[in-house]
Amino acid sequence: MIEISESGMIFGAYEDDRVFRIEISKLHDKIGNRIKVVEFILMRKQNELDFIEAKSSSPKPIQDSEEKVEKFNKYIEEITDKFIHSFNLYYSAILGKNNHYNEISSKFLDLDNSILNFKFILVIKNHKEEWLVPILNALKRNLAYHNTIWKSDVIVVNEEIAKKYNLIKVNS
Repeated sequence: MIEISESGMIFGAYEDDRVFRIEISKLHDKIGNRIKVVEFILMRKQNELDFIEAKSSSPKPIQDSEEKVEKFNKYIEEITDKFIHSFNLYYSAILGKNNHYNEISSKFLDLDNSILNFKFILVIKNHKEEWLVPILNALKRNLAYHNTIWKSDVIVVNEEIAKKYNLIKVNS
């Protein structure tokens, strides 16, 4: 079993062969520093891949200044890039373009990709529920094309909701 400490939260415990730690992988290390990735990819269910990004905070989408709007938009763009870059990097390995590091469990390689559900999950520590909605809406807008093509879902939760869904440990 594996636990992952990130942004002041402890994710897991998960079976080792159901987690791909893309952020600390040789694959990510060798591809280059301009590729932004999520913390890890999790196979929670047989036909589901969760791309998990953790943050300790986020800017508020306050419209009272150009600077705050720009900061929020930059944050959304960064998270969007992490989800898309991770998806692309993962599939470059699954399709054999970048799989010479043998870091991905055979459970991932054996998946029927034609029936997989993809979830892009952002977990933000100590966030009020009402603050999650604008972030979710902005990410859904940015990822609309991906969600249409790949039938993926975007989920934004705080640590309390993440605990309810057993993403993070209750005592983290």
